[in-house]
Amino acid sequence: MSTRPRQISFAVILFLFVIALLEVTLGALAFLSPQINRLLASPWDSAGPGKDTILDPRLGFRPNPAHPEHDRNGFRNPGIPPKPMIIALGDSQTYGTSVGPEDPWPRQLERTLGTSVYSMAFGGYGPTHSLVLWDDAVAMKPATIIEALYVGNDFYDAFNHVYNNGQLPELKNADPHVQERLRAAEQTESIERYVTRMYQAGAPVDTSSATPESGSLVRSILQHSNIFSLIRRAKYERARIAETSAHPAQGEWETAKAFAAAHPAYCQVFADTLFKTVFTSEYRIAALNLDDSRIAEGLRIALRVIKAMQERAVAQHVRFIVIMIPTKEAVFGQRWKNPSESFLKLAGYEERAWKTIKEFLEQNGIEHLDALPALREQLA
Repeated sequence: MSTRPRQISFAVILFLFVIALLEVTLGALAFLSPQINRLLASPWDSAGPGKDTILDPRLGFRPNPAHPEHDRNGFRNPGIPPKPMIIALGDSQTYGTSVGPEDPWPRQLERTLGTSVYSMAFGGYGPTHSLVLWDDAVAMKPATIIEALYVGNDFYDAFNHVYNNGQLPELKNADPHVQERLRAAEQTESIERYVTRMYQAGAPVDTSSATPESGSLVRSILQHSNIFSLIRRAKYERARIAETSAHPAQGEWETAKAFAAAHPAYCQVFADTLFKTVFTSEYRIAALNLDDSRIAEGLRIALRVIKAMQERAVAQHVRFIVIMIPTKEAVFGQRWKNPSESFLKLAGYEERAWKTIKEFLEQNGIEHLDALPALREQLA
């Protein structure tokens, strides 16, 4: 073999050795440090190992124990009490998205009552997820379990979990006419795509990937490459810093107003002498439209699940309470003197939903608490 081919071979081997060494080093650092593990995670995709969530065969996804604010079970608590008095089940409203770890209502309830409260809530969960978690909750031997029912998207979550994620198939509607309506609606546009499109203020839902087609060898290698993850994060952070630098004086409220102004069909700016916020009524309607057969089916599933949890609670001698959490629009509704048409439409759907839910809870003797009056009182 001539000198040049040997040099090329040596260079290739050295390159591959360095790449392998970097991969192993980054993998070890990610294993030892939750912060580095999150740094290597995809900043735009939360469903997968190493991110805020991990895959789960029963729930679809669950909070990642590697997250700095999560306990070893993956839930957002400072620790795991040996026997919590209260366990809270729910979604992002209970998990405390966008607030510090000391501010979610389970933590505030704990301080108020002076007793241990354990949260098993997470964003994207609905009543069906609570049912899946029920046995885990009861195993901790609490005196009380609270189901936080958020009307803003729990019906959508319940439908999606059962019909599109393949969980709890026994909850599907047995009526063939209903099944046909649901199939027809999903064929027109899936509820998941529609709700996501409304959440993104009408932007097309991107189903493509930055990596090659699903199933390819290259894609598989890149998905599991720590080096690729680091490069991807660096590109993302560079773009984010450049965007921030381009608008250095723009605060959070100005950014929110600018976004609302650019998407007037999906956002409404509210401001009075005391408060200012942006409503996203179109998104809320997508997840609360009771005239959509899929959302109506999600409501039916949610109520059936709540009754099942009540029956289990009675049999297991656990107190069961449903806390009814309204949308932000409902809380602010009385303060907005000139509401938009979509805002009024959303209010109508929410009023219908709560009427149905309250009647169901009362008929079945399920203890419940409506949070709306207290939240409105806080604004007053």
